[in-house]
Order: sequence, then structure tokens, then C-alpha cells
Amino acid sequence: MWPDPVRNCGHTGAVTEFPPHVDDPAGRTLRLLELLAARPSWSAPELAERLAVSTRTVRRDVARLQGLGYAVESRPGPGGHYALGPGRRMPPLLFQDDEVLALVAALRMVEGVLAGDASNRALTKLSQVLPRRLRTVLDDAAAGSENAGGERAGVSPETLSVLLRAAGQDLVLRFVYRDRHGAVSPRRVEAVRCVYARGHWYVLAHDLDAGDWRVFRLDRVQEPETGEPGSGEHRRPAEDLATWLSTDFGRRPIAPGPEH
Repeated sequence: MWPDPVRNCGHTGAVTEFPPHVDDPAGRTLRLLELLAARPSWSAPELAERLAVSTRTVRRDVARLQGLGYAVESRPGPGGHYALGPGRRMPPLLFQDDEVLALVAALRMVEGVLAGDASNRALTKLSQVLPRRLRTVLDDAAAGSENAGGERAGVSPETLSVLLRAAGQDLVLRFVYRDRHGAVSPRRVEAVRCVYARGHWYVLAHDLDAGDWRVFRLDRVQEPETGEPGSGEHRRPAEDLATWLSTDFGRRPIAPGPEH
């Protein structure tokens, strides 16, 4: 039996190790496709080690993928690499068990903060496209879980989409905001991050009229509109946003932890 350790790829996180398909060209080719989709590029020796085959076999399997219509780019020589580029075909959904469980858990959490039935629709579509074994994993996880958080926050997907785009593209954002006392005011900000914390979505932004940082709860944001590009002067205010937010924008000292 082969173990299932998680090894660091060195580029984009971790890739789960699975038994190599040495005597199964079809299975080995799918595994190769999964590896190529996991990070920007691989050297032939790296792929050969992961698949437990020779570099010559790797070249043959890459050629097989190219013949099937996948845009696998290759650069020969000592510094050569293989990379999955944009092409005529998209790779199939190659999930592992833990990734499927992560998707179900995330979608269950979404039910508590996002208005509408997008979460259930996403679960249904995933079930329809996954292979049979993974479909069973997903269906069992979906049937055996629910969000029991009580009252839903009711953030509309449209509002979340606008604010994520503003934060991701550094755009000036205009909206009407209703604070916790019910007072309504127009806002003009440069959004930096959308943050999920304590059961709510927030947008961290630099208020252009107040000249200071503000945090706005998304379910109190109305009529959001993106505008011109931001100035670029208001980047992430701190590396550790969690600590920065919990210390009143860095104005309070960090509370000491309990002594052991």
C-alpha cells in the first residue's frame, strides 16, 4: 500500500500524493494532467519522480495529452519545463476526497451569510459532474450536514460580487450605508479586502471623505457601484489583518495570552 502524505510543491501549495499508475497509461495520463493543473510548471525529472516513471515516459504521456487537445507547453533542455496553458480543452474536474469535503463545508458556511439558494445549486451541479465515487463522497457529506446558525445575514450575491470586484481591481466604490443605529449616509471608498469574520462579511476600505480606514458590514451596504481606478496609495494596512482589526486598527496593544 502506498501512503497518502501531502508534500509541498514549492510553488502553489501542496499536492496530495497518490499511488503511481506505472502500468496504467490512461490512469497515469490523468494523474499527469492533475499535476500539470496543480502549479505553473514542472520539470521532466520532477514529473517522472511523482509518477514513478522515466522522463522518456513523461514525454510520451505529454505527447498523448497534446494529441487529445490539451495545450501542454514544453521547453526542452536542462532548464526545460512542462506547463498547462490555455487551449482548446479544459482539464476535467480532478478533485480529491478532502477537496470535495472542503467544498461541501464551505458551501454550508455560505448558506449562513449569502442570500438565495446559490449554495444548494452549486452542490447539485457539482454532484452532476463528479465521477461516481467522488459524487458519493459529496452526496454523503451534503446529506449529513446543514447550517444551523439560525438567522441568515442576507448578503445578496450581487452586492458581494460588486465589492469583491472593487477590492480585487483597486476601484473606487460608492454605496449607501446604514449603520447599526439605522442612520443612512453615502460613502466613497477605496476597497482593500472583503473579509469574513464572526458570521458576517465586511469590506475593509479607506474612506476617501473621512480620510481614514473603515470597516463596513456587507448586509448594511446598499446600491454599491464601482467607479474609477483607485489612487494606489491605500494598500493592505497590515500584514496580519486579524490582529490589526482586533486591536482597533492597530491603535490598541495586543492583549497578552494566558500564562501556562
